[in-house]
Amino acid sequence: MGEAGHVLAGAHRTDCGGAGAGTGQGPFRIMRDLHCPNCGAPFVRVTYQEGRVERLLRRINVFPFRCQLCTNRFRAFYAGARHNTQAIDRHQYARLTASIEARVLDHEQLPVTNRITDISMDGCSLQTTGFPKGAFIELVLKPTVEEETIRIETAMVCSVRPLSMGIRFLEIPPEYYRRLAQVVLGLLVGQCFDATLNA
Repeated sequence: MGEAGHVLAGAHRTDCGGAGAGTGQGPFRIMRDLHCPNCGAPFVRVTYQEGRVERLLRRINVFPFRCQLCTNRFRAFYAGARHNTQAIDRHQYARLTASIEARVLDHEQLPVTNRITDISMDGCSLQTTGFPKGAFIELVLKPTVEEETIRIETAMVCSVRPLSMGIRFLEIPPEYYRRLAQVVLGLLVGQCFDATLNA
């Protein structure tokens, strides 16, 4: 069991789905019958096929999935994915709406505090400008006043927009990875319940 598996084991487990099948609400699939084999989370997302073998497996409803919590990639039989637009979506992680304070540390500039507007285990959108695409930065996240900080030792600017940047997380020390997983788990569960209430 990976780091995120221990996080999930100590948290409230819920499938948030109807009887038997998963719900299509939200940018990921929440399923009773399909969980990540690594951490057991029901928060999995159909991802794109890599190579000829996976394209052939698609014909028999075997698809690649990405766990949104522990980041494990696995294959599984799932008939519903054939008609799911996620099957051709190259984004492996659903970005979850958030409002998290983040300090950008860069040796060429003074520390700047900004806000994260969406996040996943893979990266985030940060309300700031001034860094070019491809720049490497360090981030310190402060989810809430009560929670401890999360340090992203190495992150890369993947896209630049007029008022924000798309960031990919590259290096996260284990203790901070666990804290990030706790934050993402809370957002996933919250979005799950919101989707259920609004269904």
